[in-house]
Amino acid sequence: MSTRDKKILIILAGVAILALTYFLIFVPQSNKRDSLKSENMNLKSQYNQLSALAAKADDYTEKTKDMSDAMQQVYDNFPSYLQIENGIMDAVAIEKSTNTNITELTVGSPTAIDVNNPTGDAGTDSSSGSSTDSSTTDSSNADSSQAADSSNSQSQTGDGSAGDGSTSTGSAKSTVTGYQLYDVSTVMAFKTEYHGLKAMLGEVIGSSQKKTISTLNVSFDDSTGKLTGEMLVDSYFLYGLDKPYEAPYIPTVPHGTNNLFGTTN
Repeated sequence: MSTRDKKILIILAGVAILALTYFLIFVPQSNKRDSLKSENMNLKSQYNQLSALAAKADDYTEKTKDMSDAMQQVYDNFPSYLQIENGIMDAVAIEKSTNTNITELTVGSPTAIDVNNPTGDAGTDSSSGSSTDSSTTDSSNADSSQAADSSNSQSQTGDGSAGDGSTSTGSAKSTVTGYQLYDVSTVMAFKTEYHGLKAMLGEVIGSSQKKTISTLNVSFDDSTGKLTGEMLVDSYFLYGLDKPYEAPYIPTVPHGTNNLFGTTN
């Protein structure tokens, strides 16, 4: 091999070594450097964000506590369960406090409300064993008697749910709070005066529990000079709250007499 050929081989070997060095060492290292640079920029951005959050940690903690307290106050205004006797005794309370005569009362079964889709249709009835209760009342004693009978006919479990029906939450349960909102509709037919009507509306709207008046139809009765009408009241409860069911107070109702003909003292 001539000297010229040896020089060419040496030059080609040098070029090959440089090419291998470039592709096997320099290029991977360059790519790794770019990757580390990009990762460092992302980490720096995250660091700046976390630093800004850490600087306001006390403020965020206080606001979170305030929001939690506000939400708890909202939950406290909801009962954990409602039964038929709750609607009956609400009507009794309205009669006693507003000088209103409720002539007919219909209390519906709890209906689940899909809080994840509030504009959609309401869910299905939750109490398969509870039927709609309709009663015609002439006085508060009659209402109390019906409430007592309803209370005796429905057994309660420890969590306040009706013993003869099942509470099915299904997909209507809130994906945020885990609670299930229910609506109990009560239809009241009534006779009252103008001031009694105002007092009755104030009684419902000013209730400490969550109630709304969905419909109200009122007409003037020329024969009696009073107002007659019908009102649909929706009462709401949150199933799943960490508090027991509060049964309404039902006073003792006398049934009959032991001295039918008044012959004994």
